[in-house]
Amino acid sequence: MSKSNQTKRWLVPIVAGLAALVIMSLVFAIKGITPFGNHNLLFSDLGGQYLSFFTAYRHALLTHSFQLYSFSQSLGGNALPTIAYYLLSPFNLLILLFPAANIPTGLNVIILVKIMAIAITMTSFLQTHFQTRRWSIAIFGVAFSLSGFVALNYFTIMWLDALIWLPLVIKGLERLVKTGHRGPFFWWLWVSIVTDYYLGYMTCLFVVYYFITQLITMKQPGTSFWQTIKAQHRLIIRVVTTAVLSGLSTLFVLIPTGLGMLQTAKSSVQLSYYLPFPQFGLSIFSQLGLGANNYTTRLSHAPTIFSSTLVILLVLVYFVHPKISRQHKWHNGGLLVALLLTMEINTLNTIWHMFQRPAGFPYREAFFVSFVLVMIACEAWLAQPEKINRRWQWLLPTILGAALTLGWLSRHWFSAPLATSTWLLSLGFVLVTASILFITNRRLRVILLAGTVATELTANGVLSMQHSPLGNQATFVKAYKVEYRQMHSVNDPDGQLYRVENDNTLINQAYNYNTKYRNYNDPMLFNFHDITYYSSTFDNQTRVMLRSLGLFSKNVRRVSSEGLNPVSALLLDIKYDVTLSQNGQSTTETLSQNGLGYTATDAFANLKLHPSSAITNQENILQSLIPSNSPYFAKPTVLSDQVKVDPKATTYHDLHTVKLRVNTSGDLYYDDTAGQTKYSTMRVNGKLIPSKFNADGDVTLRDLGSFKKGTVVTLTVKRTSKTLGSKVHLGSLDATKFIRLTHSLKKESFTPTYHVTGTQTVVSGTVNNKSNQHWLYVAIPADSGWQASVNGQSVTTKTVLGGMLAVPITAGQNQVKLVYHVPGFRAGLAISAASLLIFGAVVYFRRQKN
Repeated sequence: MSKSNQTKRWLVPIVAGLAALVIMSLVFAIKGITPFGNHNLLFSDLGGQYLSFFTAYRHALLTHSFQLYSFSQSLGGNALPTIAYYLLSPFNLLILLFPAANIPTGLNVIILVKIMAIAITMTSFLQTHFQTRRWSIAIFGVAFSLSGFVALNYFTIMWLDALIWLPLVIKGLERLVKTGHRGPFFWWLWVSIVTDYYLGYMTCLFVVYYFITQLITMKQPGTSFWQTIKAQHRLIIRVVTTAVLSGLSTLFVLIPTGLGMLQTAKSSVQLSYYLPFPQFGLSIFSQLGLGANNYTTRLSHAPTIFSSTLVILLVLVYFVHPKISRQHKWHNGGLLVALLLTMEINTLNTIWHMFQRPAGFPYREAFFVSFVLVMIACEAWLAQPEKINRRWQWLLPTILGAALTLGWLSRHWFSAPLATSTWLLSLGFVLVTASILFITNRRLRVILLAGTVATELTANGVLSMQHSPLGNQATFVKAYKVEYRQMHSVNDPDGQLYRVENDNTLINQAYNYNTKYRNYNDPMLFNFHDITYYSSTFDNQTRVMLRSLGLFSKNVRRVSSEGLNPVSALLLDIKYDVTLSQNGQSTTETLSQNGLGYTATDAFANLKLHPSSAITNQENILQSLIPSNSPYFAKPTVLSDQVKVDPKATTYHDLHTVKLRVNTSGDLYYDDTAGQTKYSTMRVNGKLIPSKFNADGDVTLRDLGSFKKGTVVTLTVKRTSKTLGSKVHLGSLDATKFIRLTHSLKKESFTPTYHVTGTQTVVSGTVNNKSNQHWLYVAIPADSGWQASVNGQSVTTKTVLGGMLAVPITAGQNQVKLVYHVPGFRAGLAISAASLLIFGAVVYFRRQKN
C-alpha cells in the first residue's frame, strides 16, 4: 500500500471522529451544557452515582490510595465490583485533568471523547470490512457514534465503551477467520470485557451470532449447515478457543466482581423474567425516525435502533438491490431478525441482560442492531443505491414514511405519545434524504448527504435531551468548595476509623428541582465515612441489616441515614453529626464516643433481628448488652385516638389524632412496621416532623422529639388503617439509662486504625476485655473477605445482628487484626495468568509451525 493511501486510510476515521465531536459539541452548546454553557448533566445516575465515584477515583489516583475495600460504601464493602462496574475505562483517566469541583465538566468531556472514539473505530472497521478508502464511509461511522442508543444513554458513561470496542472486536474476529491471526480478536475482546463487563458480556453473545452468520455464508451450494460445520471445524475450534482464553484471562476482574454482585439484591430470580411473551409492538416503527425518545421515556421505550434516515433507507435499498446476491441478503437479514428477536422475546431479552430484567433503560443490547444496520447500509451505499429500479426509488421512501406514521399512531394509541412536530420532521428528512440519494449526481450527493445526516443527528441529539433536568455548574463549583472545606474538618485523620452523619447537603442547590441530590454518596464525594450509599453493587445483607435498625431504604440499591438515632449511632460508630452552613462554619454535634466496637455477650452474638421492627430490635440489642429489669424503650400511654376519614385521599384516608402520655424522659419514637403511614403529614403538637426523604408507605424509625416523663403529646398522622394496631410501635428511649450503658461499654471499647497494604485493607487495634466477655463486636459488615487474628493467632469471625462482624477474644488485653482480601481475586488472578500463558504458547507454536 502506498504511503498516500495509508495516510488516507487513517484520515477518514479521524475526520469521522472530528465530525462526531463537532456534532455532539453543537448539541451541548445548543442546550448550554458545560464546557459550552453553565448547565451540567447532574441527573439520573450521573448525578447520583458517577459524579461521586469519579470524584473518589480521582482522589485515589492523586493520593496513591487506590483501595479494594472502601469504608465510604455505606458501612464498608468490597470496592472491586464498583470499580469494575463503573471505573475501568481508560478514558476515565481524563478526569485527572479537572479539579474536583469541575468534575461535571470533566465527565462531559469524557462523553465527547468517547463519542468521537466510537466514530473512529466504526469507520476503521467499515474500511477494513469493505476494503475501501472512500471518504463517504465517514458518514456511517458518525451515524453509529450518534445513534439513538447513544443519544438517549450518553450520560450512562460506562456503556459508551462497548460501542468503541465492538467494531474492533468484530474486525479482529474477521481477521482471525481470514488469516488465522488470533491477537487482535483476543485482546479487543479482553478490553471489551474488562472495561465494561456488563455490555462486554453482551458483546460476547453478539460475537456468537456474528460468527454463526459467517459460517452460514461459507456454506457451499448443495451442502447442509452441519456439513459446513464439519468442514470448518478447525476454524471453529480456533475461534472458540481464542474467545474462551480471552474470557478466562479476564477472570481477575470477573470472579471477584461476580462474587460481589451475588451479594446484591440483583441475584434474585423471578419466573416472570423468563416467560416468552412479546416485549414491544408497533411502536418500534417510531424508532426509525429522530426524536423518538427523551429523558421522560428513558425507563420505558421501544428499542433505540435509529441511526439516521439515510441508514434506514439504505437498508431498504440493500434488500432490493439487483447487484447484491439473494443469499447475502438472507444472511444479513437473518442476523438482523435474530437480534430483533432477542429484544422482542422476554426470555431472550432477560438472558442478554445477564439473566436479570433491567431496572429502566430497557433493551441495552439495541446498539448491536444499529451496528448491523449501519454495516448493511454501508454495503448498499458502495453498491450504488441509484441502480435500483425507479419504482423502488419511489416505493422505499413511501414504505419508510408509512412505517413512521404507523409507529406514531401506535404510540398515541398505546403508550407515550410522540409529538406531531417530531413525526413531521422525520417525514421531512425521509423526503429530503431520498431526493438527494436518488436524484443528485454522486459528488454532490456525498456532500449533501453528509450535511443532511449531520443536521439530523444534531436535531436528534437536541430532541433526545428534551425534559432533561439539567443542573447549574457555577452553583455546583461554589457549593462543592464550601461543603468540602467543612466536611474536611471532620474527616478521620491518621488512619482513624469512625463515621460522620452529614445532616444536609449544599450541592443540592446545583441540581434541578426535579432531581434534588439526596447526598447518598457524599462519603465518596467528600472523602469521609458515613452509612448512606447508592449503587447497583450495594451488598444487600448490609442494607437489610440497616433497615432492621430503622434506617430508610428506598429500594435495593440505596440506604439513607433517615431513621438514625442514638442506639444505631452507637452500634454503627457515628461519631459526629454535621450540619453544613452556606456561609461560615458547620455545626458539629458528637453522637458516639464508643469507638468502632466493644466487648459483647453471647446473648448479643446470638441475637436475631426482625426484618422491620426497629424499636423491638434496638430494645433486644440493648438488653443483650446490659440486661435491665425495666425496658430501655418505655411505651407511652395512648390516651385517645380520634380518626377522621378524608374522602378525597387516594391512599391514606384515615387521619389519626393521637394523645400520648410519655412514661420516661428521652426521645419518643414512632415505628410503623407495616409501612401504612404517610410520614410527610406527621405532626407533633401541631409542628410538622421534618424529613430528608419521602418514606411514605415504607418502614423507617421516626423521632417525634424529646419529652420529659409525664408530658402529654398530640400526634397527628395519616394512615391506611383506622387503628394503630399492633404494627405501630411507640417508645421513649430512657436517656439516663442509655447514657449509663454507653459509659459502661466505653470501658472496653475498640478504637482501631486502618491502612492499605497492596490490595489488602488492614484494621488493627487493642481491646482490654476486663469483663471476660467472649466476643468483640466490630462495626464493620461481615464479609467472607475478612480474616481475623487475636494476639497473633488466627480466629474465626461470626456474623452478628444479621450482617455485622464479631471476633472471639479472651480475657485481658487483646491485639486484634483484621485483614481484608477481596474474595476470588487471587483465584481469578491465577486463572487469568494461566490463560495468558496458554494463549501465548498457542500463538508461539503456531508461528513456529508456519
